[in-house]
Amino acid sequence: MGDFVSSKDDSSSANTSVTDPRNIKTVVFGEEFEFEAWYGCSSYFSDDDRKKYTTNTLERLYVCNECFKYTSKGSEMGQHLIACSSSFSTPGTLVYQYNEFSIRQVDGGTNKLYCQCLSLFATLFVETKSVCFAVDRFKFYVLVHHLSSKKEQAVGFFSKEKLSWDDNNLACILIFPPFQGQGFGQLLIEFSYQISLLEGKLGSPEKPLSEQGRKSYLRYWCTTIAKTILHIEHEGRISISDLSYATGIRQDDVVESLQNMNGLQNVKTTNGEGQSVMVISRERIADWAAKRNINLQAPSLVDINCITVP
Repeated sequence: MGDFVSSKDDSSSANTSVTDPRNIKTVVFGEEFEFEAWYGCSSYFSDDDRKKYTTNTLERLYVCNECFKYTSKGSEMGQHLIACSSSFSTPGTLVYQYNEFSIRQVDGGTNKLYCQCLSLFATLFVETKSVCFAVDRFKFYVLVHHLSSKKEQAVGFFSKEKLSWDDNNLACILIFPPFQGQGFGQLLIEFSYQISLLEGKLGSPEKPLSEQGRKSYLRYWCTTIAKTILHIEHEGRISISDLSYATGIRQDDVVESLQNMNGLQNVKTTNGEGQSVMVISRERIADWAAKRNINLQAPSLVDINCITVP
């Protein structure tokens, strides 16, 4: 389908430049949504068209909201949607199901074309996204909203390297534009940490983070750490290591979060030498949460009892 849709080998243009000019104006996503592309992506175009769209802009890119295949022709997409809506279901293995939402783990090597199209779509909205075609070494976790017994909609995803030397638990995350602002990003971030905890590892996203990504992660880290600090019954001092192992958040991220909350305090030691140490202040953490009206009693977004990891 499509006049320039294709699956590409890893040896081809496996990466798209993060500095591509914005060469696609709007994305028509399925039948219901149309929104602006935030960034350009030359990998959407054939070799013959690539030079043309270096200086020109494609008015509309039509993307299937189920399989993420694409075309520049609306009539072509219309025909495709009729067939796809009746036969397609999100590939992969079910790893989470709670009420009307599920998460499916999709292997980039097994479902290569789907993951390539999904990665291409992400380049239009993630500034630092670079991998498009070399998807074999990644797992993709796709968040699906089940609208009815016969209709579902993928609302976002994150990817994770199968083997990460840095033990990163997330490489790229995107909630699709029509579904942003509903807490789905925080759900996927929390899910990535729950997977790390089940694996017995401390997790952290691949860095550097985009500006938006850093804001999302700080929101999750700070809220999670604040809940943990204020809920732990601890007579003595809480250490960075304690927080890291309780939450699955790596120690450098814990420190950054505590600094962001102004939760570290200089306290003089009692050894008579006038020295001081940095300690975690429960009072400062509680003050941070109160000023932001953060409900520290709110349940976790992810029910760990509903996770089934193969």
